[in-house]
Amino acid sequence: MVVRFTLISFFLFFSFTTIAQTFSISGQIVDSKDTSSLIEVGVQVLNLNDTLLRKGTVTDANGNFSLDGFSAGKYLLRLDYLGYRPFSKTIVILDRNLSLGTLKMKTSENELKGVTIKDKQKRVEQLGDTSQYNADAFKTHPDATAEDLVAKMPGVTSDNSGVKVNGEAVKQVTVDGKPFFGTDPTLALKNLPAEVIDKIQVFDKLSDQSAFTGFDDGNSQKTMNIVTRRNKSEGQFGKLYAGYGTEDRYIAGGSFNSFKGDQRISLIGMTNNINQQNFSSQDILGVSGGGGGGGM
Repeated sequence: MVVRFTLISFFLFFSFTTIAQTFSISGQIVDSKDTSSLIEVGVQVLNLNDTLLRKGTVTDANGNFSLDGFSAGKYLLRLDYLGYRPFSKTIVILDRNLSLGTLKMKTSENELKGVTIKDKQKRVEQLGDTSQYNADAFKTHPDATAEDLVAKMPGVTSDNSGVKVNGEAVKQVTVDGKPFFGTDPTLALKNLPAEVIDKIQVFDKLSDQSAFTGFDDGNSQKTMNIVTRRNKSEGQFGKLYAGYGTEDRYIAGGSFNSFKGDQRISLIGMTNNINQQNFSSQDILGVSGGGGGGGM
């Protein structure tokens, strides 16, 4: 009776130990291309049949993970990581801890759609006493001139009587702060292409005496300054035009401009028999640097 009781107790103890025994699952997760360790990858172990989550964790700084408390059987291992393809694998635990070794995850080939950030472009800014127009905010055709561009700006008009801003005549047009084509503002606007312009600035320029003494003598003049684009501030550009009509009427002309640093070279020419003139002798003298009494 004693021997039989001892054997029964032994078998009961052995059966309990077998049923209660659990095992662990471990492994390392790396990138499939450069085999670098992947940190904080989501690791899940689920029941194979009903896919209920049994346990989960994330990989450490070396890409390693370990989960314990599993009895023998089949399970589903699932790995998830941002930018990588989901990974699934059926695993089987027999009678010992399961080491899965190195598991490689492949990067996702799906590209994210581009994100476009839109914002309202400033058309006009008030910088102290200067009104600044952004040229990019006004659309013009490819061969447009500066005159075509400023005509689209609010408050600015350009016609045979000259250029006006809010009804006040513009007396001078400068390019990057320097005089251009003498004192005729329409001449500069007619001969500069719109594509070289970055901004248009309008302000009341003090007289030379006021600028020298620092005292406003009230003799200011409305001035328009054309700010050229950085990549257009050096180079050459120009245009040619010609026309012929009835009764042997014709017109032909052209302009050439060369910008290089502080140097500005501009040449204009026109011939016609329709009594058209878009520059005066005073303007020509201003370009050539001649005095007031010189001839053409």
